[in-house]
Amino acid sequence: MFGKPSDTGNGKSAPQRRAAADVARIEGGGLAQVIITSFSPITFFFFLNDKTVPQMDVESLEVNIDVAADGEGDTIVRAGLSRYAKSVTGEQSTQYMNLFPCTLEVVASGRRISITAANADSVEDLYVSLGLRPDGTSTDLEGLKSVHIMVTNVLIDAKLTWMDGQTEDLLPH
Repeated sequence: MFGKPSDTGNGKSAPQRRAAADVARIEGGGLAQVIITSFSPITFFFFLNDKTVPQMDVESLEVNIDVAADGEGDTIVRAGLSRYAKSVTGEQSTQYMNLFPCTLEVVASGRRISITAANADSVEDLYVSLGLRPDGTSTDLEGLKSVHIMVTNVLIDAKLTWMDGQTEDLLPH
């Protein structure tokens, strides 16, 4: 047996717990996942709160996180999905959707990037982690100046820049 016992030991029962299915629910901005299976030709699968967004409907997925240094400039924490949608007349239009607040995962080339932003345009409760260890943990990053990710049908690019100015590719291919 694991977890806490339902009896507190003093003759009082534990408070009523929520149903596990309700606790497992995705709340807020939710979960966006991109699984890139090929760089040539570019092939990816995009899921938004467990719903598939077909690759041909995705114009672009863009993540821009830029932290202002010592109050110079604005801090930007944004992720957006631009997608094609048919209008009532049958014509195709472009719709833009802000993704933050949410957790965004990008998996490609044996690598994993996870970004959780509780608030758009704020570094408060912003977490960037890389990789996935056998025990399910990842490496949380600190000291970042920027993270930029772009996924389209013709381009996949993911870079981060440290506070010291060094820039690294996250998805070498």
